[in-house]
Amino acid sequence: MERGRAKKSAIFFVLLLALPALAKKPRSLNWRMRPKPPVEAEVEESTSTAKVQPERVTLMPGRWKAEVREALEKFILRKGRKSPDYDAKRPPVAVIPWSDAAVSGDPAELVFLRLVTDVRFEFKDDFWEIIPVAYGRQPTRAAYEQFIQISSSVWKSIPTYDAYRKNILSSYIELCRGVGRKECRSYLSRLWAGWRDDDAYDFSRETLEREKNSSATLEVVRGDPEDRVPLRLRRGLRLIPEVRDLVAKLREEGFDVWVIDDVPQPVLAASAVDYHVDPSRVYGVHNSTAGPRMGAGVLKPVPTRGGKTEVLQSMLGRPADLVLGRDSADFELLSYGEGLRIVFDRDEELVRRAAERSWLVQPSLAR
Repeated sequence: MERGRAKKSAIFFVLLLALPALAKKPRSLNWRMRPKPPVEAEVEESTSTAKVQPERVTLMPGRWKAEVREALEKFILRKGRKSPDYDAKRPPVAVIPWSDAAVSGDPAELVFLRLVTDVRFEFKDDFWEIIPVAYGRQPTRAAYEQFIQISSSVWKSIPTYDAYRKNILSSYIELCRGVGRKECRSYLSRLWAGWRDDDAYDFSRETLEREKNSSATLEVVRGDPEDRVPLRLRRGLRLIPEVRDLVAKLREEGFDVWVIDDVPQPVLAASAVDYHVDPSRVYGVHNSTAGPRMGAGVLKPVPTRGGKTEVLQSMLGRPADLVLGRDSADFELLSYGEGLRIVFDRDEELVRRAAERSWLVQPSLAR
């Protein structure tokens, strides 16, 4: 039996030797042509997970100081709609002043000058009560009553017209020297008593269009031909391209842009339209109402000094993220809350305070 097993083993061994060796699986002739793992795909996959940097915000070249321009661009990028933290229901807020800040000139005074020159006030008994006795009510009214019955085509040749014009302009100038800014600017609004809001807006718009097309000069106003102490009043209004561009960039990036200044409301609204500011975001001095017409009173808050802060508190309930300041009347608003604060160098006292608080200072663009 053992011989049989040995014989079978020998036969099996011989058979194994007789079998051809198992060949390795041949490599395909096309192996060099097989696509390798796509390197490009790996790069795309790795870059697709990288954080995409938002496009840079660039303000127009102009008169911005380098550090101010850089700060504005970075701030807009960080706070605007490209930011991952942007909330359209609670957008960042920017507040700018207007007269001699966003524009070169004072729209309130320019429109007031035309009201005086064209004799366009609502001259009723209540109107004359607005002009204080101490600032020329009687002589102004007496001069007015002497020429008003004569044709307007010859007014400028009548001495009493010149006297009326200088007296009522002087009432504003002298009053502003004797009282605070709040009372001074409120006076300009009170003189609109009797006008309808829409008519006041149209009149202001027409006036400011004229002023934009006239040269920046000083007009000499005399009470009579021999007047040796005439008034010298600024004429002309200029839009400031750097500020107009800034407002456009802020709105484009989703900022809630406000114009808050101590200018009569219809005048400020008529001027701010040049910068495409939403009318609901324009807050000036508001008159009381007398039926459908503007009254002789002024509503609170008056947007100067602490009144500007009150406007934001009442309208939004929170401070602005970006504030531009023109003079000391903006100090309270600049101090309200945290954020980017930039002041123009028109007011030495404000510049000094800005240095103490590390606010940026920009040379005035309204020159």
